[in-house]
Amino acid sequence: MADRREPPSPSTDEDSDREDLFTDNGKKVKQAPSDENRTSAKSLIEEKISPDSGCETGTVESFVGDSEVRSKELREVGSFLAEPPRLASSAKDGSNGDEAAAAAAASLNAEDDPANVIEILVSDPKRVGDGMNAYVVYKVTTRTNVKFFRSCEMSVSRRFSDFLGLHEKLVEIHQCRGRVVPQPPEKNVLGMTKVKMTKDETSSLDFVEKRRAALERFLNRIARHPDLREDRYFIDFLEVDDDLPKSSTTSALSSAGIARLFGKVGESINKMAFAMSEPDQWFEDKQEQIEALDRELKQLHASLEILVIHRRELSLNIGQFAKSIAVLGSAEENMALSKALSSLAEIETKVEQLTADQADTDFYVLSELVKDYISLIQSVKDTLNERVKLYRVWKDDETTLAKKREAKAKLEQQRKMDKVDQADQEISEWEEKVTKSQESFEEISRNIRKELAFFERQKARDFKATVVNYLQTMMNHQQQLATYWESFVPEAKLIA
Repeated sequence: MADRREPPSPSTDEDSDREDLFTDNGKKVKQAPSDENRTSAKSLIEEKISPDSGCETGTVESFVGDSEVRSKELREVGSFLAEPPRLASSAKDGSNGDEAAAAAAASLNAEDDPANVIEILVSDPKRVGDGMNAYVVYKVTTRTNVKFFRSCEMSVSRRFSDFLGLHEKLVEIHQCRGRVVPQPPEKNVLGMTKVKMTKDETSSLDFVEKRRAALERFLNRIARHPDLREDRYFIDFLEVDDDLPKSSTTSALSSAGIARLFGKVGESINKMAFAMSEPDQWFEDKQEQIEALDRELKQLHASLEILVIHRRELSLNIGQFAKSIAVLGSAEENMALSKALSSLAEIETKVEQLTADQADTDFYVLSELVKDYISLIQSVKDTLNERVKLYRVWKDDETTLAKKREAKAKLEQQRKMDKVDQADQEISEWEEKVTKSQESFEEISRNIRKELAFFERQKARDFKATVVNYLQTMMNHQQQLATYWESFVPEAKLIA
């Protein structure tokens, strides 16, 4: 095996801020659907592994969800109903939109390289412990041919707080540099309380499956980011099958969590108090577009949620109708009519199943993608806010420098020459600070340009793939529905 290439090492003053995995007295409970049960929904994409990667020639499995399966089957599949977003590259910086778009396109082509594959599957959720101390552990399996990993295939166990700890570290290191860090699924106290307290695992299976799929998409988005994928915290998350350092900030009720909440409130107040005079019209236009996209996606997601609810209610009503028709057929004395009604009841039962399948497609194919992009847009906003912070630092430094120069001029007017040298030294220090803060602002602006250019390209790619998938599934459902009713026509004609 080739020597592992160490990725760039970030500053590590808070190695202790990572979440632990297990309690020693944890016990495993009945397993959720295993990998073997998911083969009906896997699409195996064979990619030859580069010999230079240190791995033997073989294949890399890409886990792709099958949108045409029933809800029970959907709980057993991989989360990729459409390819997860792949974010921007740190390729050569461009100072305008065309250069940023070119860099993003080059990054996209690089990530399509079969010698640069990282595929991650989150599976086998298991409840560990009892009562309110219980938690769910997930199996994270990685298949890759990238050189800086220790092996071609790895499996580790991680709990939800570990994913939150990973996100926290990536934001801390990369967001201030203008990189968009994907967000993990939100905490759900009510849903997790049901998982902890209920003894019937089937009642909480839907919640656990939704979270599992969201965690899988979260990791794969990071894996497709050319900078985040090389972060050593991310690599350790996938490779080190051991307890991760504890984090005091992943609990919403911890002192650090409360401090984080107050920090966010303070940032919101600062945003309202500080009005940035945008020096770049491109960024002003992009911010307006992002706000508009956020509003439209939230409205679309709300409509999709209503659609899913109505379609599931329709499925239940069709089922009740089928039962009523079956009872009526059993009571009918006319044999031909009785047989036709029984056949109609059977077809309506099939239509009930088909309608439920369509409701699952509405949710797992469309609704989840829209929800993911809503959270991704929030990450974009957070990154843009980092640029505003650096702009404010730059302007504050300029203001301080101007005051230092005014103070020196007054000293010269007052002929206090003994203090002029000290004033000159302070001016030199603040000139250096202004230069550095301006360079930081310009650097994050370049990085964000590339991130947003790549985001736009990937968004179009993801939605195209998802809409095509959704339409094909609907066409298949409608064709199946037509087949059901065509088979009933001869039965109806036999009624005398």
